[in-house]
Amino acid sequence: MKFVLVFKLSRFGRNAADVLNSLQFMQDYGVNLICIEDGIDSSKESGKLMISVLSAVAEIERENILVQTMEGRRQKAREGRWNGGFAPYGYKLVDGELQIAEDEAEAIRIIFDKFTHTNMGYTGVVKYLAQQGISKKARQNGHLTRFSVSTVKAILDNPVYCGKIAYGRRKTEKIEGTRNEFHIVKQNEFSVYDGKHDAIISEEEFELAKKKRAATAKRLEKKHALEHEHQLSGIVKMSCMRCRSCR
Repeated sequence: MKFVLVFKLSRFGRNAADVLNSLQFMQDYGVNLICIEDGIDSSKESGKLMISVLSAVAEIERENILVQTMEGRRQKAREGRWNGGFAPYGYKLVDGELQIAEDEAEAIRIIFDKFTHTNMGYTGVVKYLAQQGISKKARQNGHLTRFSVSTVKAILDNPVYCGKIAYGRRKTEKIEGTRNEFHIVKQNEFSVYDGKHDAIISEEEFELAKKKRAATAKRLEKKHALEHEHQLSGIVKMSCMRCRSCR
């Protein structure tokens, strides 16, 4: 008889359905499961029952741990504390708390100033930074030494720079039609709390940037309706009057 040996049932599958499906597949080929710590042997009559019960209990425990972890993070946000991960550009982490990194913060101030008080858009700000020789400091979580449009957008969109802590800006959601596949989805609505860290820009400056970003997004939104559609677009081509090769 053949066996698959694992230390604990939780290492065999993520949820009860996966465990039971995998076990059934193995047993179809005459292979059984032994879990050392849980004392389970699926070749015995009581083994499969124990696997069913323990895998369901383990799944519930994992879900409870996840809920408790997320609530702990929300509580940290309510208290105005950084929730972990890399510090946003312009800040550094000191004993788990955000502190302004002056060698980075000046670029943040310039980005907000040029975006809110001039006619520059995202691309214009990026060009200005390059022309002024203002480079982006390479970090562990970002090795590029130049500012990009996406970086500028992310900076203008982050309330951390006006002294706030946002919670729930992105959410991990299950991909529909899959069992264990997830992706991160940006949320339109999220909670914002007063942070304990010092602000790099004022709230007024952040709100001005927010209004301009909203106006820019509305301008760039593609207007399309069937009644305005050009039916021959992409089909009819006009030849060049000056070039014989087009005739």
